[in-house]
Amino acid sequence: MGVLKSGFLFLVFTVSLYPVFVLLLTNPWLQRHALYAHKLHSGFYHDVNKPESFGFAAHQVTPFNVSTPDNEVLYGWHVLPLATVAANRDALAATDPFDQALSLQLLKSDPEARVVVNFHGNAGHVAQGWRTDTYRALSNQPHTHIFTVDYRGFGRSAGSPTEAGLITDGRALVQYVLSLGIPPSRIVILGQSLGTAVASAVGLSFSDPTSELLPQPLLGAKTETAVFRSIILVASFSSLPDLLLSYRIGGLIPVLAPLRGSPFLVGLISKYILDTWPTGLRLNAYASAAASVATKNDGAGNVHILHARDDQDIAFAQSEKLFAMATGREVEVLPLGTREEAKDGKVKVRVEMLQYGRHNRVVTYAPVGLAVMRAFEGL
Repeated sequence: MGVLKSGFLFLVFTVSLYPVFVLLLTNPWLQRHALYAHKLHSGFYHDVNKPESFGFAAHQVTPFNVSTPDNEVLYGWHVLPLATVAANRDALAATDPFDQALSLQLLKSDPEARVVVNFHGNAGHVAQGWRTDTYRALSNQPHTHIFTVDYRGFGRSAGSPTEAGLITDGRALVQYVLSLGIPPSRIVILGQSLGTAVASAVGLSFSDPTSELLPQPLLGAKTETAVFRSIILVASFSSLPDLLLSYRIGGLIPVLAPLRGSPFLVGLISKYILDTWPTGLRLNAYASAAASVATKNDGAGNVHILHARDDQDIAFAQSEKLFAMATGREVEVLPLGTREEAKDGKVKVRVEMLQYGRHNRVVTYAPVGLAVMRAFEGL
């Protein structure tokens, strides 16, 4: 009886705290700290300025800073292809590890150079968790450079995160890569979790800078449009309000799931969500805009969505819905494997369901590397 009583009291205590939890999340400051979790990182004992401590070859990673149009300074990494490091070992060893000159020269002088612009998920910093495994895996591909930054407020980057701010950050990184002389046709944009929302918005911002689905005016926007080799989305979601109906913090603590039976309460709480990240709508707009910008028959602009069925943070149904919204299909349960669709006036959208990988580790798995390789090779 004592165990049952304790369990009952714990249940009552938990249920009574839930309304307080939801009410607290309507506070803008708390909401953004909960969403972006940018203060949760291992920077106090992991020095991101020592990439070798994360398993990289000496001088394979060059830290750099990039400034945004609204004057925030972002911290980033340029990861060299491992083959390039091997071929230039002595020259790299003779340079200051924070001097970008040689690493950028090696990028610019390689006519086959390719760039993966990586947008990571929430929490942590550029080198946290499985992120470094992703960079190492991709840098094993020939001629493949990786550029990544911490969004504003994350890691060593200045500022505080907002939806408009992260889109500005993503655009600033892409503009930086373009300024190095790398054409859009040799750039793949890769996003994981929150990074998929950033990647989709950034892709749309270059194919249609005036889109009403983007924060306007778009900081740093130029009149010319561009479409990149591919946009690859790993563990994505259709929109933040929709995600919160099924999302569980750490795979355990539900956010809005207990309210799903009450459309009124869901609608009421949704009005307080500041950053909605409507990725499904943006991806649909991108699929149309990119088709009109991309060079005919070059395979550029395609979208590849990957999701693990054992993802405990974001249900794979979110990627199914994203695929449906991007292509105009009805939502359906997709079997393991791939499905793709290209309609008149739209680029091709591919979705791939993986059996394993969970939420974070999946981006290190071979299917993601294959997606990058397929994009660059035009397969």
